[in-house]
Amino acid sequence: MKSVNQIHLSSSRFHRTAATTIVLTSVLLAWGGLSGAAMAAMEAPIEGEKGGPKDWPANPANHKVSIKRDATDAKQSAMITVAEAAQVSKEELIKAAKQDAIPQGDKVWWYEEKLGTRIPYAITGDAITYYSDIVTSHAKKAFKSYAMPSSRLDYQAGVLFHKEFKIDGKTFTNVNVVTLKLSFSANFTAEATSGLSFDKKRIVVLDAENKVAHISSDGPTEALIMML
Repeated sequence: MKSVNQIHLSSSRFHRTAATTIVLTSVLLAWGGLSGAAMAAMEAPIEGEKGGPKDWPANPANHKVSIKRDATDAKQSAMITVAEAAQVSKEELIKAAKQDAIPQGDKVWWYEEKLGTRIPYAITGDAITYYSDIVTSHAKKAFKSYAMPSSRLDYQAGVLFHKEFKIDGKTFTNVNVVTLKLSFSANFTAEATSGLSFDKKRIVVLDAENKVAHISSDGPTEALIMML
């Protein structure tokens, strides 16, 4: 049987251990309660130290533009031009825009900006030129970032004739359907620790007179943001 002194000593050790456990738990909870921004600020490498931002010279190999308009003749080329020229109504842009005012102009195809880049509501000729100019400009620039900068534009357009074509609950006969597809990415170019990418599609139905009968797939675009 333990003596009174032994029991008292064991009790003291128990209370000290419990107190230490409570303090350690409180510290861990406080650490876990820090915001993501605070944690990122503590973990971000300091410029000049190992793992910090690096100088990247201009490298055209990391910035590519691919634009393909598949047309069998001048008529199909004209159809693609019509599809790319179709504009978005201001009413649609107002509904999609999250800010108080939408971009001003007669040929507005975007509804917001992320990382300083316009996010498309629709693919138009002006949109293709905009993204092409961004990538071409990046190919000539030097950057300072935490990872290798890169950017890319892939665009493809094609035309198919349909005796009957169904889309969005509508049926069209004897129409030409122009499909536009665009993919864009820009990583560690606008900011040293982030990148952006998205895919966009547009389907334009043209009648026998080469006029726009219907447009599908215009709308807000899911732009993916990558953060280091």
